[in-house]
Amino acid sequence: MDILLGNDGDMLVSPQGDIILGDSVAQEISIRLKWFAGEWRWDRDEGLPYFNRLFVKKPDTDAFEAIAREKIFEAGEVTEVRDVSVTYDNHSRKGIIRYVALTDRETFRGEVKVLCPDMG
Repeated sequence: MDILLGNDGDMLVSPQGDIILGDSVAQEISIRLKWFAGEWRWDRDEGLPYFNRLFVKKPDTDAFEAIAREKIFEAGEVTEVRDVSVTYDNHSRKGIIRYVALTDRETFRGEVKVLCPDMG
């Protein structure tokens, strides 16, 4: 069980003010794809290498797609990952990962947007 998050990334809260718990494969995938490598203090190996592999002058998006596919496949119930695509716009410094992931019960189509933080 996890605390479910809304589209804005904040906790979902019931009308009575209680947090909402549940299992969400889509949420797990989204969280995995939003982690930057080295960001999580309990496991510095977790996350995606955005700074070294995507937020660069000429990113190899095919290689990054393979890395993202692997990270999606690590999500709990995922049995197959299809149609992963990664785009990155150097001007806006925004990346988008689109994917299709399958479990034994459902197919998830998702899109995760990642913005390169200002390092100044």
